[in-house]
Amino acid sequence: MNWKHTNPKIFLVVILLYGLLLSVFSLDYNSVFIDEAYHITMGQELLRCQPCPGCPFATGSVRIHPTLAAVGDMIGGIHGARMVNVLFGLGLTAIVYLTAVTLFEGSYGLITAFIFMCSGQTLYLMKLATYDMIAAFLLGASFCMFVVSAKAKAPWHRNAAIVAGSAALMLASITKYLLPVFIPALVLYVFFTHGFKRTLLYCVIPLVVLFGLYVLFDQYGPRATVINQVRTYRDIKVPLGIVFSRAFRWIAFILLLAVFGVFHGKRGKTAIMLIALSSPIILLHLVTRAEQSVNKNMIFSIIFLAPAAALGVDHMATIFSTGTRSRAVRTFFTAAVLVIFWAYGFYNLKWLERQYPNVTPVIEFFEKNGHDGMTVAFNGWDGVIYEYTLGSRFPAARFINLREAKKTEFPFPGFAERVDYVVCEDLYYGMLTPCSQFERYFKNDYVLLKNFAIEHSWGTTNAMIYGRR
Repeated sequence: MNWKHTNPKIFLVVILLYGLLLSVFSLDYNSVFIDEAYHITMGQELLRCQPCPGCPFATGSVRIHPTLAAVGDMIGGIHGARMVNVLFGLGLTAIVYLTAVTLFEGSYGLITAFIFMCSGQTLYLMKLATYDMIAAFLLGASFCMFVVSAKAKAPWHRNAAIVAGSAALMLASITKYLLPVFIPALVLYVFFTHGFKRTLLYCVIPLVVLFGLYVLFDQYGPRATVINQVRTYRDIKVPLGIVFSRAFRWIAFILLLAVFGVFHGKRGKTAIMLIALSSPIILLHLVTRAEQSVNKNMIFSIIFLAPAAALGVDHMATIFSTGTRSRAVRTFFTAAVLVIFWAYGFYNLKWLERQYPNVTPVIEFFEKNGHDGMTVAFNGWDGVIYEYTLGSRFPAARFINLREAKKTEFPFPGFAERVDYVVCEDLYYGMLTPCSQFERYFKNDYVLLKNFAIEHSWGTTNAMIYGRR
């Protein structure tokens, strides 16, 4: 495509402005999610130089996203923490645009930026204060630097770009410990682009040195506790067909466009390369059959699929406009495909925004009925949500798991300590430990105070709050 009479930068600004406005005006789409509360709390503890009991268990460097999220939280609460990722998401969109421009030309860059921004995962993760978007930003920056290195003319520019890409790849890998799965593919890309010697000196050696320094000297680098967590995720397997359908649900359309890009007259081989680079995270889920966070993790594939999909959109416009040389006709068909993709991505965005429980009614219940010094026991792992949201209001309150509550069997089952409220939610946070396992300890001394129906994209759950008689 050749849009001679347009300024690509203007259209890029429009795409970024769309993402910014859509994110800013819907930052409160849901209550704080447990991972958000967990990360922000860790960051706060690190910034205050306090003990951080959760840090050794984090599956990503606690000094990157958690500290940034905590700074955002200090400025604007959960909205401020989420705005950190909005900025990184806008930056990543610009990086993906630059990658496509370097690989192809300006018009493909705009289509790439549009596809990337309008995919449901991008806009969703921009508003979720977890490490996914920052990790994606660093992964995208790494690939962009490797692409730039292939186009650089001066040898020292080439070498500097490779080193910068390697450093970004290392940072992405420690931001989210899942991302080393991309290292072999990207190192191979550098190898086929620059050969063995340059790859060894400016890519492999920097990666080894940086990873070695991190593991040796970072207090909260990956240790046995993290490895045990990874093994736990590995053991939670679902049938291959379910993982396949849930993974490809989020990338089916963009992957279809990328496949059309394979048949692009001039750049089909590049589309094949991009599809191959997108595959490690998909293969990881399929091989391990781990469904954990599969919908979020597809963002890492989309970084590579978006430029290939831009080629596919152009090829589809060529097919649809066969028999005419009118630029207006080609532009119409291009716009038609992009509008369909926008609608598809917007639908996915709305689904993703409602996949986690909106526990705002439970938070409001405790804001109205709670008291400082209260002990609230949960059958799930969501106590940190309430520590984060209610901690400043009730600094002496305790939010514990029902397994942590001291119990007695004599003269009858009950709590051996004062527990003021019990919160039960069996379908999401408490699905691994249903409240029925603990019911004998509170059924005689507690009464049901409130039963909240929480609507999700995939169904309804109930949150029940019991109080002492």
